[in-house]
Amino acid sequence: MKNTKIAASLLAVTMLLGLFAGCSKTSNISADRFVKACEKLDLKEYEDYLEKAPELSDAEDGYYMVADDKDTIEELTGDSLEAFLRLMDLNDDIDADDITSIAAAVKGKGLEELKDFTSFDDLKTDGAAAIQITLKNADFAEEIIDGVDDLLGIGGIRSKHLSNKEYYSSKKEGYIRLHVDLKSLAKVISEDDTAENEFRTMVGIDADDYFGSAKGDFAASIDVKGGNIFILLGCAVNSKATVYEDFLEAFGILNDPMKLPDNKAFYDDLADILPSLLKYIVKAGNAKVERTGNGQTVGISLPTKDLMRWVQDGENMRKDFKDKGYIVDLQYASNDVATQISQIENMINSGCKVLIVAPIDFPAVNQALEKAHQKGIPVIAYDRLFYDSEYVDYYVSFDDYQIGVMQAEYIINKLDLENAKGPFNIEFTTGDTSDLHAVYFYNGAMDVLRPYYNSGVIRFVSGQKDFSAAATEAWSTEKAQARAEDIITRFYSDGTNIDAWLCSNDSTALGVTNALAATYTGKYPVITGQDCNIANVKNIINGKQSMSVFRDTRILASQAVKMADQILTGQKVETNGTMTFNNGKLTIPSYLCLPVFADANNYKEILIKSGYYREDQLS
Repeated sequence: MKNTKIAASLLAVTMLLGLFAGCSKTSNISADRFVKACEKLDLKEYEDYLEKAPELSDAEDGYYMVADDKDTIEELTGDSLEAFLRLMDLNDDIDADDITSIAAAVKGKGLEELKDFTSFDDLKTDGAAAIQITLKNADFAEEIIDGVDDLLGIGGIRSKHLSNKEYYSSKKEGYIRLHVDLKSLAKVISEDDTAENEFRTMVGIDADDYFGSAKGDFAASIDVKGGNIFILLGCAVNSKATVYEDFLEAFGILNDPMKLPDNKAFYDDLADILPSLLKYIVKAGNAKVERTGNGQTVGISLPTKDLMRWVQDGENMRKDFKDKGYIVDLQYASNDVATQISQIENMINSGCKVLIVAPIDFPAVNQALEKAHQKGIPVIAYDRLFYDSEYVDYYVSFDDYQIGVMQAEYIINKLDLENAKGPFNIEFTTGDTSDLHAVYFYNGAMDVLRPYYNSGVIRFVSGQKDFSAAATEAWSTEKAQARAEDIITRFYSDGTNIDAWLCSNDSTALGVTNALAATYTGKYPVITGQDCNIANVKNIINGKQSMSVFRDTRILASQAVKMADQILTGQKVETNGTMTFNNGKLTIPSYLCLPVFADANNYKEILIKSGYYREDQLS
């Protein structure tokens, strides 16, 4: 059974490496044309896919499915559609509402042999799959084509290494088509020690034994033309590609990717990425998820989709909860308080068993929490604490005080305050006065720097060292810049150097760096930040910002899921900061995740290798 799953994974991986492919120029496969092709292939329409997933025996005979209404599309695609759109960097442009239909067709001979699969020598299979997606707006074609290069870059495949028969891109249409030969794939694995070791870990035998003397071909193609997207995947192992060729004919595809010759440059790229890809497959295959949800509903209320971090948080929690067997009601409130209150009340009335809320406005949203409390629904405050509320059960966030400590200690090390006499000139830019997080950031930093201030090693030339004096309304970049420009003009225009500028987060740090670029002529200061926003990481790389504290919200989302699962399964809820947060009514049991910082020396390790950003996003 293990090898069956691995074989299926390998087939999927080789196809996905050529996920965007098509025909020269592009073919325009509409939804109607797709269905007519399926009828020509004598495929049976599978109508019960929402109730029961198709089995291998269904694929032997061949079937197709069509979803042409919003609810069915969302149910059919689940999280995979949104994950794919994020991968393509299209999630800001396209969502399920923009899709009018999705259709899929599958047929394969010899697939039952996968049940007893031990090596490719044992297989004799021939199959094909087709997917058609229709978008409301043909103008999306340009965004999709732009996503092609992003997807190839993620996979490590460089489009410049593909011939014009393999890759074509314009503003309104495009394709990529790739062919993977089984023997060439086996050679790539066996000639790389790391890939070979990972492969052996995955399947238990060497690649040469696994692939044996089998002959096989895999092809993947997708056409993007206007509002139509058409994907065709095919494979043939120790067999003629008769099913695949039937699909080509029925759908009217004239150019066959499987007939493309081997592209050495493509296989060189494949050799570069395959070790890490195999390692990922091994890790994913070993991961075990305990399904404890039993169909219970979890409500998640987040402020907005306008900030990527909230989208990522929501999707990470949704995936983890679904993996555990929970139903997830995830809502974004468009930064509108009334909308968030309404959404939370609907979650309560719909029978959710626990609420995870990142409030937009604490006092206003608190009225909705009172209704949850009356119905016995536990509430987890997510990264934003409810003040003066007795209806919050748990709080999960990062250790805000430690973030300030980390920023101050970075300055101490960079200026060598332990040994230097000074005085060093330092300025503060803190956050919004109504945000308790900003107070904790400031207190953590000031508690560390105060001894150096008292001893005269550092000084605040502007005199604006108190939290309120250094505050920034709404964490605004523009307001931070205006204040910094005023400080520079009034206190540093005579050539006095600024040695460090402690900024509580990246939006304020961006304002300070803008001000320095506009009005400052002295020695460039150490500048701190928080959040590792793309613009700020670029500044770190270019020497315009020194560091940024990284709050990996993937960890935060995972901890929130863990706490909710513990609540709903009757376990003791893990906390580590019970005495840290008092909201004015209660001391809230809390779990505080630990941040790290990124600077020019470690940003690749912290942000790129961890998968948080792609390298091209920071270039």
